[in-house]
Amino acid sequence: MTRNFLFTITLLSTLPLADDHTIAVLDFTGEGIHEEQLKYLGEIFRVELLRQDTLRVMDYKDMVSTLAIAGYDKPQCTTIECAVISSMLLESEWMVTVHISKISDVFVCEGRLYESHTGRIINVTIYDYDLSLEGLQTQGMHNLAEMIMSTRIPIEVHKGKELVYIKTKPSRALVRVGKDTLSGVTPMAIDRVVAESRPIIILKEGYEPFRLEHLPEDQSDIVYIELQHLVPQIGDVAFAKPMPADIVIVSSDGETRFLIDEGALEYHELSAGLYTLESDQYIIHNGDFRIHHRRTTHIKPELHEISLIEEQMNRFKLKRNLMIGLLAISGGYRGYLQYESENIYKEYGDDIFDGEIRHTRIEELDQLKPIFDGISVFTVFPVIYYHAKYLQMKSWLKQ
Repeated sequence: MTRNFLFTITLLSTLPLADDHTIAVLDFTGEGIHEEQLKYLGEIFRVELLRQDTLRVMDYKDMVSTLAIAGYDKPQCTTIECAVISSMLLESEWMVTVHISKISDVFVCEGRLYESHTGRIINVTIYDYDLSLEGLQTQGMHNLAEMIMSTRIPIEVHKGKELVYIKTKPSRALVRVGKDTLSGVTPMAIDRVVAESRPIIILKEGYEPFRLEHLPEDQSDIVYIELQHLVPQIGDVAFAKPMPADIVIVSSDGETRFLIDEGALEYHELSAGLYTLESDQYIIHNGDFRIHHRRTTHIKPELHEISLIEEQMNRFKLKRNLMIGLLAISGGYRGYLQYESENIYKEYGDDIFDGEIRHTRIEELDQLKPIFDGISVFTVFPVIYYHAKYLQMKSWLKQ
């Protein structure tokens, strides 16, 4: 039950947060500790990272799937080269590997924090814990997460490795060094001396060959290469309804923007790739699309005017508050009826005539109670509905 709870929390990391940093955590490796315990410790460690305000942890299933496509049997690494290539494949901002060794009654944890865009280790933490495994699962993982994220400075561990990492878009390209084509596909690591002494050509079917002209600067060990199609990949997009003014097509990298003419049903000659629709006046749903070469992509975006959403949000808020007020009044009056009935009952005396009057009054009050009970019950549902709609409108405005 506990593991399912931890895994569920980890899945929540996919929700976008403002000004957050993406981070991936490979499965822990270790000596003297069972593999299932290592995996469980990894789950707890991910939860501890989620508790830090600006970290968004990569979903575990997505990580496993991405690495499996690249040929990795397990999402774990024991070497720097493997970890750097894994971080490039996962495309998160940072990545963590942890190795745990049990020496006598002491657990020794070594955590490494990788910066994906430079291929550098930016923190190494050694943490010793000499109590129980249960303590390591709780306080130990909390302390390790705090320590490994406390410092982010390039470590000199890379000196002597002399490796260059080649990353391409798209991936799975071949690398030719001189007249020899290396085994494997990008991303991959090659010796820096080889890269400096022999010509390197990047090859992929359907793309122009790329000649590597220079090595990365000192602050990075990664060469990033964006391959170009042999033939320009151009396509069109068609809209289900005429587009209003102030709608912009934005490329996935955010660098290219195209303004759509008011009333347009199509936009022509977009380069192949991912795009989204944006606007300062509308909240847009179903606005993401992909352009394919020599094809027309049909989309049905839903446009909601921001001014109308604000009006609806305030209207739902007002209705919710009115219902809450009605609920408070009905609940309060129901309490008054109960209080009045009890007071009348306590004042019963020996006078039979007076007792009959009090009995009649109690019956009258009791007949009113179900009415106000019903009002209270039926008021709850509108409160929930209006509050849910208010939160929905509010979340749209935050997008």
